Amino acid sequence: MNLGGTASVDITKAGIDKSYGISKLQDTLGIALQDMVFIGDALFPGGNDYPVKEAGVVSVQVRDHNETKRVIEGMIACLESKNDPTI
Repeated sequence: MNLGGTASVDITKAGIDKSYGISKLQDTLGIALQDMVFIGDALFPGGNDYPVKEAGVVSVQVRDHNETKRVIEGMIACLESKNDPTI
């Protein structure tokens, strides 16, 4: 059992956590861990997002879903400007 934030608890089988999910994503899509970015609000030891950080995935700490949205919008804007020299 892991803390799933301040309003939930994650209950999974032993060894099944977000690191397991990232590993499956890596295997399925063929994306290296160093090419991934994870956004989560519980990146602290014991938090349900911490296993991803421990796995070596670049992780961005956020407060809530609103901040998650702003971070993703910023990342997309950076990618768009990188790919479009007129921006």
